[in-house]
Amino acid sequence: PLSLRLRNFMSYGDDVPPLDFASFTTACVTGDNGHGKSTLLDAMTWALWGETRAKNLDDVVRLGQDDAEVEFVFDLEGERYRVLRKRSLRTRQSALELQGFDPATQRYRPLSGNSIRDTEAKIVHLLHMNYDTFINSVFVLQGRADEFTTRRPGERKRILAEILGLSVYDALEARARA
Repeated sequence: PLSLRLRNFMSYGDDVPPLDFASFTTACVTGDNGHGKSTLLDAMTWALWGETRAKNLDDVVRLGQDDAEVEFVFDLEGERYRVLRKRSLRTRQSALELQGFDPATQRYRPLSGNSIRDTEAKIVHLLHMNYDTFINSVFVLQGRADEFTTRRPGERKRILAEILGLSVYDALEARARA
Protein backbone atom coordinates (compact mmCIF):
# COMPACT_ATOMS: atom_id res chain seq x y z
CA PRO A 1 0.00 0.00 0.00
CA LEU A 2 1.13 3.55 -0.79
CA SER A 3 -1.85 5.69 0.10
CA LEU A 4 -5.47 5.47 1.18
CA ARG A 5 -7.94 8.31 0.82
CA LEU A 6 -11.45 8.11 2.28
CA ARG A 7 -14.41 10.41 1.83
CA ASN A 8 -17.66 9.74 3.75
CA PHE A 9 -16.70 6.09 4.12
CA MET A 10 -18.34 4.44 7.12
CA SER A 11 -17.23 6.41 10.21
CA TYR A 12 -14.93 8.76 8.27
CA GLY A 13 -16.17 12.14 7.00
CA ASP A 14 -15.12 14.26 4.05
CA ASP A 15 -12.20 16.07 5.68
CA VAL A 16 -9.92 13.09 6.35
CA PRO A 17 -6.30 13.54 5.24
CA PRO A 18 -4.96 10.67 3.10
CA LEU A 19 -3.06 7.94 4.90
CA ASP A 20 0.48 7.91 3.46
CA PHE A 21 2.03 4.45 3.82
CA ALA A 22 5.32 5.62 2.30
CA SER A 23 6.28 7.29 5.57
CA PHE A 24 6.60 3.98 7.48
CA THR A 25 7.47 0.33 6.88
CA THR A 26 5.66 -1.28 9.81
CA ALA A 27 2.56 -0.02 11.56
CA CYS A 28 0.57 -0.87 14.64
CA VAL A 29 -2.90 0.63 14.61
CA THR A 30 -4.22 1.09 18.13
CA GLY A 31 -7.12 2.92 19.69
CA ASP A 32 -10.41 2.54 21.48
CA ASN A 33 -13.23 0.46 20.05
CA GLY A 34 -15.27 2.28 17.44
CA HIS A 35 -12.54 4.73 16.43
CA GLY A 36 -12.18 3.42 12.86
CA LYS A 37 -9.21 1.03 12.95
CA SER A 38 -11.04 -1.81 11.18
CA THR A 39 -12.66 0.70 8.85
CA LEU A 40 -9.25 1.48 7.34
CA LEU A 41 -8.91 -2.18 6.38
CA ASP A 42 -12.53 -2.24 5.21
CA ALA A 43 -11.71 0.69 2.93
CA MET A 44 -8.91 -1.28 1.28
CA THR A 45 -11.03 -4.41 0.80
CA TRP A 46 -13.96 -2.35 -0.48
CA ALA A 47 -11.74 -0.55 -2.99
CA LEU A 48 -10.23 -3.80 -4.28
CA TRP A 49 -13.09 -6.30 -4.04
CA GLY A 50 -16.24 -4.33 -3.13
CA GLU A 51 -16.49 -6.24 0.16
CA THR A 52 -16.65 -5.00 3.77
CA ARG A 53 -18.10 -6.01 7.12
CA ALA A 54 -21.13 -3.85 6.30
CA LYS A 55 -24.44 -5.66 6.03
CA ASN A 56 -25.33 -4.07 2.70
CA LEU A 57 -23.74 -1.92 0.03
CA ASP A 58 -25.32 1.35 1.15
CA ASP A 59 -23.93 0.97 4.68
CA VAL A 60 -20.48 2.06 3.48
CA VAL A 61 -21.83 5.61 3.07
CA ARG A 62 -21.42 7.67 6.24
CA LEU A 63 -24.71 8.43 8.01
CA GLY A 64 -26.17 11.71 6.81
CA GLN A 65 -24.14 11.75 3.58
CA ASP A 66 -25.16 10.98 -0.01
CA ASP A 67 -22.05 9.25 -1.30
CA ALA A 68 -18.79 7.58 -0.34
CA GLU A 69 -15.46 7.25 -2.07
CA VAL A 70 -12.22 5.35 -1.45
CA GLU A 71 -8.99 5.75 -3.40
CA PHE A 72 -6.32 3.12 -2.79
CA VAL A 73 -2.86 3.35 -4.36
CA PHE A 74 -0.48 0.40 -4.17
CA ASP A 75 2.65 -1.06 -5.73
CA LEU A 76 2.67 -4.60 -7.04
CA GLU A 77 5.71 -6.27 -8.58
CA GLY A 78 7.31 -2.93 -9.39
CA GLU A 79 4.18 -1.40 -10.93
CA ARG A 80 1.92 1.24 -9.34
CA TYR A 81 -1.85 1.01 -9.44
CA ARG A 82 -4.76 3.13 -8.27
CA VAL A 83 -8.25 1.86 -7.51
CA LEU A 84 -11.10 4.31 -7.03
CA ARG A 85 -14.50 3.02 -5.87
CA LYS A 86 -17.60 5.16 -5.26
CA ARG A 87 -21.14 4.60 -4.02
CA SER A 88 -24.04 7.05 -4.33
CA LEU A 89 -27.22 6.78 -2.27
CA ARG A 90 -29.00 9.29 -4.52
CA THR A 91 -28.61 7.22 -7.67
CA ARG A 92 -28.08 3.82 -5.97
CA GLN A 93 -25.13 3.44 -8.34
CA SER A 94 -21.55 2.38 -7.82
CA ALA A 95 -18.44 3.14 -9.83
CA LEU A 96 -15.05 1.44 -10.00
CA GLU A 97 -11.89 2.52 -11.76
CA LEU A 98 -8.59 0.65 -12.06
CA GLN A 99 -5.61 2.65 -13.26
CA GLY A 100 -1.95 1.90 -13.85
CA PHE A 101 0.79 4.46 -13.42
CA ASP A 102 2.86 5.31 -16.50
CA PRO A 103 6.33 6.46 -15.38
CA ALA A 104 7.06 7.99 -18.79
CA THR A 105 4.15 10.44 -18.61
CA GLN A 106 3.90 10.53 -14.80
CA ARG A 107 0.17 9.94 -15.17
CA TYR A 108 -2.31 7.16 -14.50
CA ARG A 109 -3.81 5.37 -17.49
CA PRO A 110 -7.17 3.55 -17.39
CA LEU A 111 -7.12 -0.23 -17.02
CA SER A 112 -10.80 -0.67 -16.13
CA GLY A 113 -13.04 -3.15 -17.88
CA ASN A 114 -16.37 -2.41 -19.54
CA SER A 115 -18.26 -2.92 -16.28
CA ILE A 116 -17.67 -3.07 -12.54
CA ARG A 117 -17.67 -6.86 -12.77
CA ASP A 118 -15.04 -6.81 -15.54
CA THR A 119 -12.87 -4.39 -13.55
CA GLU A 120 -13.19 -6.51 -10.40
CA ALA A 121 -12.09 -9.55 -12.41
CA LYS A 122 -9.05 -7.59 -13.63
CA ILE A 123 -8.19 -6.69 -10.03
CA VAL A 124 -8.49 -10.33 -8.91
CA HIS A 125 -6.29 -11.39 -11.83
CA LEU A 126 -3.76 -8.67 -11.04
CA LEU A 127 -3.58 -9.56 -7.32
CA HIS A 128 -3.82 -13.33 -7.89
CA MET A 129 -6.26 -13.28 -4.99
CA ASN A 130 -9.96 -12.77 -4.41
CA TYR A 131 -11.58 -11.40 -1.25
CA ASP A 132 -12.30 -14.87 0.11
CA THR A 133 -8.65 -15.89 -0.18
CA PHE A 134 -7.55 -12.60 1.37
CA ILE A 135 -9.72 -12.91 4.48
CA ASN A 136 -8.65 -16.53 4.94
CA SER A 137 -4.92 -15.97 4.58
CA VAL A 138 -3.83 -12.38 5.10
CA PHE A 139 -6.48 -10.47 7.00
CA VAL A 140 -8.43 -11.95 9.89
CA LEU A 141 -11.79 -10.22 10.03
CA GLN A 142 -12.91 -8.87 13.38
CA GLY A 143 -15.13 -11.47 15.03
CA ARG A 144 -14.38 -14.06 12.32
CA ALA A 145 -11.01 -15.53 13.33
CA ASP A 146 -12.30 -19.03 12.58
CA GLU A 147 -13.29 -18.16 9.00
CA PHE A 148 -10.92 -20.69 7.42
CA THR A 149 -11.33 -23.53 9.90
CA THR A 150 -15.14 -23.53 9.70
CA ARG A 151 -15.10 -23.96 5.90
CA ARG A 152 -15.91 -27.27 4.26
CA PRO A 153 -12.85 -29.33 3.29
CA GLY A 154 -13.32 -28.60 -0.43
CA GLU A 155 -13.44 -24.86 0.21
CA ARG A 156 -10.31 -25.02 2.39
CA LYS A 157 -8.53 -26.95 -0.38
CA ARG A 158 -9.57 -24.35 -2.99
CA ILE A 159 -8.39 -21.46 -0.80
CA LEU A 160 -5.04 -23.12 -0.12
CA ALA A 161 -4.61 -23.87 -3.83
CA GLU A 162 -5.18 -20.19 -4.62
CA ILE A 163 -2.73 -19.07 -1.93
CA LEU A 164 -0.06 -21.48 -3.13
CA GLY A 165 -0.67 -20.75 -6.82
CA LEU A 166 -1.36 -24.38 -7.67
CA SER A 167 -3.40 -23.44 -10.74
CA VAL A 168 -0.13 -23.25 -12.65
CA TYR A 169 0.08 -27.05 -12.31
CA ASP A 170 -3.44 -27.46 -13.66
CA ALA A 171 -2.41 -25.43 -16.71
CA LEU A 172 0.73 -27.54 -17.15
CA GLU A 173 -1.34 -30.73 -16.89
CA ALA A 174 -3.74 -29.45 -19.55
CA ARG A 175 -0.83 -28.58 -21.87
CA ALA A 176 0.78 -31.97 -21.27
CA ARG A 177 -2.48 -33.74 -22.17
CA ALA A 178 -2.83 -31.64 -25.32
